[in-house]
Amino acid sequence: MQTNLFRWLFEDPVTAGSNGGLPGTEPFHFLWPWLIFCIAGLLITFYYSVEGRKRFVKSKPLAKRMLDNYLGWFAVICFIGLPLVFARVYLDGYFFAWRFWRYLWLLSLLVWAGVWVFHLVKRYPQERAGYDAYKSRQQYMPRGNKRKAASR
Repeated sequence: MQTNLFRWLFEDPVTAGSNGGLPGTEPFHFLWPWLIFCIAGLLITFYYSVEGRKRFVKSKPLAKRMLDNYLGWFAVICFIGLPLVFARVYLDGYFFAWRFWRYLWLLSLLVWAGVWVFHLVKRYPQERAGYDAYKSRQQYMPRGNKRKAASR
């Protein structure tokens, strides 16, 4: 069984198609969903970096920092997904057409989503409480005079 899994992960689509009795290459059923997901992820990240930071999270520094960190990594994952699709479709007899790369990409996407959910559930409430305490302390701090004496 381990040999079959290893062969299944590291076999190019041309060989997999001929072993399965199919003429030509093995079909890739997830081309359009994968392309749409990767392009949409890149567009969302681009829109956020150009306009969304100013419009949606301008006065929310915690959300702004979180989105800056996590959407940057999401853009990297989506950007890497596009050459993997290209390699699967057009370079189907070569190294990057193996299933292993697509499953590694999916694993990286799941790890990214897990880290983001962990941040939202565990760390964000603590950061929010700390930020609220900071804001309440700041309202009692004396404001310094912005004007300096003209001459001494």
